[in-house]
Amino acid sequence: MTRTTGHLAAFAATFAIAAATVLAPTTGHAAAAKKIAGYTFPATITEGGQTLELVGVGLRSKWFVKVYVIGVYQKTNKRSASHLINSNEPKVLWLHMLRGISGDKMRDAIDDGLKANASDAVRKRISAQVDKLKRAFPPKIPNKADIRFSYSPNKGTSLSLNKRSKATFKGRGFMSAMWSIWFGRKPADKDLKRGVLKG
Repeated sequence: MTRTTGHLAAFAATFAIAAATVLAPTTGHAAAAKKIAGYTFPATITEGGQTLELVGVGLRSKWFVKVYVIGVYQKTNKRSASHLINSNEPKVLWLHMLRGISGDKMRDAIDDGLKANASDAVRKRISAQVDKLKRAFPPKIPNKADIRFSYSPNKGTSLSLNKRSKATFKGRGFMSAMWSIWFGRKPADKDLKRGVLKG
């Protein structure tokens, strides 16, 4: 092989590697722990024997008052509102309260979020499950409480408060409706949604 031919071969190989790197699809982002409003969400959690990665974090505030922070975990670390709502895979919404609120305020927030983001048909279909969810919240939700909505394709959506199981709701439709409260077209907090999708 001549020196020129060797140089051309080396250049072609280098170009092929570079092109493959540029064109390769990006399927996710490396998970890392995130701190927001003084609270740190770990890079990964284990849920139902599955390791889930932190997709992103966000802050829910109302009238300039910090209400809670949220960490969103999924089996597939993909920052897409549609994927968060619709993907049928293990996932968790982890809310950490920054102030105490009444159970009635949480119930009202759920009703408002579903009305803004779920169709009449969907709300009618899951109405019994929503009523069950609202009954599961205590009269008072204290400051620093952890609330988790954990979804498994086989089990459905489980609600826990400070690691204590409160209720389980079957069906992918219920999960998608609940996730749309935060990531639908009219989310509860636009800045929270942007923060999670930013990572």
